[in-house]
Amino acid sequence: HHKGNSNSLAAQRPQPMVAEVNCCGSKSSQKVRYWHHTQQSACLQVHFSSAHFLIDIEDSSAADTPALVPFPFTMTKMNFTVMSYNILSQDLLEANQDLYTHCPLEVLEWSYRSRLLLEEIRNWVPDILCLQEVQENHFYQQFYPMLTQMGYNCVYKRRTGTKTDGCATCYRSSCFAELSIIEVEYFRPEIELLDRHNVAIIVLLRPIVVQGSKIKAQGPPLCVANTHLLFNPRRGDIKLAQLAILLAEMDKVVQSCKRKGEDCNIILCGDFNSIPHTPLYQLITKGELYFQGLPISGQEDLSYKSHVYRLYAPLWPNTLRISDSCQYTSANKDLEKDQNTAGLSELHSLSHGLDLQSVYKHVLPGSGNAEVTTLHSQVGATVDYIFFSPKLPSNTEEQGRNIPNASFASSGLKAIGCLSLLSEDVLWSVNGLPNHMFPSDHLSLLAKFQVNIIART
Repeated sequence: HHKGNSNSLAAQRPQPMVAEVNCCGSKSSQKVRYWHHTQQSACLQVHFSSAHFLIDIEDSSAADTPALVPFPFTMTKMNFTVMSYNILSQDLLEANQDLYTHCPLEVLEWSYRSRLLLEEIRNWVPDILCLQEVQENHFYQQFYPMLTQMGYNCVYKRRTGTKTDGCATCYRSSCFAELSIIEVEYFRPEIELLDRHNVAIIVLLRPIVVQGSKIKAQGPPLCVANTHLLFNPRRGDIKLAQLAILLAEMDKVVQSCKRKGEDCNIILCGDFNSIPHTPLYQLITKGELYFQGLPISGQEDLSYKSHVYRLYAPLWPNTLRISDSCQYTSANKDLEKDQNTAGLSELHSLSHGLDLQSVYKHVLPGSGNAEVTTLHSQVGATVDYIFFSPKLPSNTEEQGRNIPNASFASSGLKAIGCLSLLSEDVLWSVNGLPNHMFPSDHLSLLAKFQVNIIART
């Protein structure tokens, strides 16, 4: 509502009922992990030797002012958790043993690692779980049986090609209803650039909130994307094309929701093989990337090298049908005659309109040391992320009014907590990754979100 008339309108309307539903099942003590409460994003420095803490990054009691909607209604603040975790495929570990020479042999055994991995999931019970490097036989033999028994619905997508791992997205069926699934393959045999076999999963969910025995509120749709982009540090151009495909697929989901009069919140998780503030990260978080002549890697700065591949327009042939705004273009036979320019402008930039930001800030509070999400014998870095959409268009309330019996959000997702990461020196002080405490060469990321759901009664 607008400031000019909000006071008079508020005086005329009864106050809404407000309830909080905490869907997340995370426990308050798991080895060295716990929720730490702070006020209004203030960070408290925590001294530790080998700890991995949960930190509230917002005071969840400080709710946004609810939007004014027709009475009667209830407003529910639903909290839910999202975990993203590259669990290190055993086949890949054994194929790259030189990366783990620092590790005791027993921590590299799948029997040891799988027990810790499953234990970590059982302890946190995230409402949404996005896994990468999940070996196909391990998923069906171990993860799927346990997760379904815990009340999860799961979607698994193996990589194309010969590699045995893939991505898995799971969600608690008591918290979310599934609307659609999109399995994304980046490999395109007709396009030379896209010759790698990485994949993604997009699941469109609807939050479910039950209050007492009378009210069942269904919240705004939630688009959850999970991916593992190409590793190769020398082929940032392929990573960029893969990311553009994923953003285009997500945009298609969001636009489909808008055509139905609903705004769609977004969670984007995964291993992007790109460190903070590099071009791929900039495209995701800033919504725009000027690429002409840009050297691109993801993991390293190539700007000082004279003989390195640089980006120039067009980035990909028009047969990909993705524009420079990372949206699918309509098939146009006249344009398709030109294999280089259809759907791509001369701006030498890429953009998207999904409005995404990272839950993590990539610097540890207090110490100022860089956060690390992965570490092996060659490198420690941040390459894993949980991105989310913090805003919704201002006309959301009007759209909700136009839909009979509609449920809708009065604001976008609010990040209210996250599982703290560690610095590289701290990880080396516990013998690097994997170790007897952390079973992968990546740390798990866990974020807690809040979404406002307004339901007609």
